[in-house]
Amino acid sequence: MNTNYGMEIVRATEIAALTAARVQGLGDHIDILNQTRLAITKILDRLPINGTMVNDRFSTRPEAFQFPQHLGKGGEDADVMAIALEAYRSAADGRNNSTSYAAIARAGAIQPVPNLNMYKIVVGPKVGDAIDINQPPAVNVKRVARTLRKYTENVTVCVLNQNRHKQLIHEIRSCGARIKLIDEGEISGCLAAIKGEKADIYIGSGYAPEAVFVAAAIRCMGGYFEGKIFYENDRDKKTASEHGITDYNKIFRTEDLIRSREVAIAATGITDGEFLEGVRFTPNGGITNSFVARGETHTYRSLTTNHFFDYKPVF
Repeated sequence: MNTNYGMEIVRATEIAALTAARVQGLGDHIDILNQTRLAITKILDRLPINGTMVNDRFSTRPEAFQFPQHLGKGGEDADVMAIALEAYRSAADGRNNSTSYAAIARAGAIQPVPNLNMYKIVVGPKVGDAIDINQPPAVNVKRVARTLRKYTENVTVCVLNQNRHKQLIHEIRSCGARIKLIDEGEISGCLAAIKGEKADIYIGSGYAPEAVFVAAAIRCMGGYFEGKIFYENDRDKKTASEHGITDYNKIFRTEDLIRSREVAIAATGITDGEFLEGVRFTPNGGITNSFVARGETHTYRSLTTNHFFDYKPVF
């Protein structure tokens, strides 16, 4: 792309995070979701692009504010993906690990995916392709340990704390690895595994659209990802075919979901999480913690931004 849009889309995630933080903990899940989706849309729509919104997980939810299919003020063609408020229930309840995300890429670079469950494994660049999604979790954990030159007991596996993961958690514990359970926010868990600071590997089932953002992050930061979509019936397969997916046994990797290095991502913490700290309000504004990365150069930045509402209110 002709422009580094990372510093532009981070403004959108910052405003989304500040918007969500204002109503954090009030308990209204749909209100906080909709306010945040509206806020991120307003900023993204100011970009000098002909943008196409892809992979919105809430596009079929009638109670959710709907993203426009096309956005921007005009310019080069681009794909845009926004997860305005991941872990919106946690944010509404005042719990951890809620974050706002956005990605922008060359037109046609982002693979459309159905809103279905995907089993995924994510590791950082030091591990690379040592993992194999067709192998049992314990085997992959031991491969990670061997690659990182750690004892298995010192490997940390991040897993969503969901009923569907009971057997997965049992298998990981049986090989002696440490587990970090998170209630929501699988993208944060995946990013933590990519950085390798709070986790060494992420394993588990979540949504396919979230996997696309993780693939965009790997394009920018390095790392390795494998995922398989879970189909419950023929209707799910029909939905996948409408997104151009006809190999129902396909193992998705980064290059399948993000087909170009011309991609940038941004993230801003709303509540404290595995990857970013949340919003802090001050007497005359707020402080946000964000992350911006670009695939073409593999550069990434951690940003702490002071917002002064007395000069230009954002709400």
